[in-house]
Amino acid sequence: MKRIVCAALAVLLAVFACAALAQMPRKVVYLTFDDGPKADTPELLEILKRENVPATFFFVGQKVRTFPQEARMVYDAGYAIGCHSVYHSVSSLKTHNDTVSRDYIGFLKIMREYVDPAFETDLYRFPGGSTGYKPKMRDAIVEAGCAWFDWNAQTSDTDGSKNAKELYEKAVKTTGDQEVVILLAHEGIKRTRWMLPDLIAFYRENGYEFRALSTRAEDREIYERCSARMKLPPMADEQEESL
Repeated sequence: MKRIVCAALAVLLAVFACAALAQMPRKVVYLTFDDGPKADTPELLEILKRENVPATFFFVGQKVRTFPQEARMVYDAGYAIGCHSVYHSVSSLKTHNDTVSRDYIGFLKIMREYVDPAFETDLYRFPGGSTGYKPKMRDAIVEAGCAWFDWNAQTSDTDGSKNAKELYEKAVKTTGDQEVVILLAHEGIKRTRWMLPDLIAFYRENGYEFRALSTRAEDREIYERCSARMKLPPMADEQEESL
């Protein structure tokens, strides 16, 4: 009889534990890497493959021309690729309200020429972040069918004075207790690659799920709990309803 009672209690405890887990907020981290591709992109890809985590690469068109093989490696490996402009020139992008959307079209042409004729992306990141651009410019890229994303955590790896440990600490500090994180990092920086396995371990130990940015319904729901600045175009069914 005692064994039956103990077994029943164990089942009840398991049920309660599962229910508690189901009520816990879903923690998600999106690793993003800007300004590539670079000559050492394969080294970054090797780390991501070894750690078995997805990531999003925001490419610069001019870099794709310079490192087409590395761009194809990212593409062939199935990582998400977004547009980070053709030349990463903030001043030229601010010339007119529609310059950003025209630049996006130029980026697509480069990717189709050097990577895959069928390449498409609806992911965009403004060079320097969205805050330096007029609302009309931000709206123009959305009207072109793109979602744009900033970030709410960062490595500060463009600061050459910071070592790998400091980059890790910056990422952890800016992550804080946020449930949904879009982390900004950059390609072509050894210190970033050196600390990346430890940072991935930190997110895993703290219950984060790794995902790549997308405009799919599941990610849109996740973004609702994200503090990063972003804007997405309506989903196809929403556009049809508005017609």
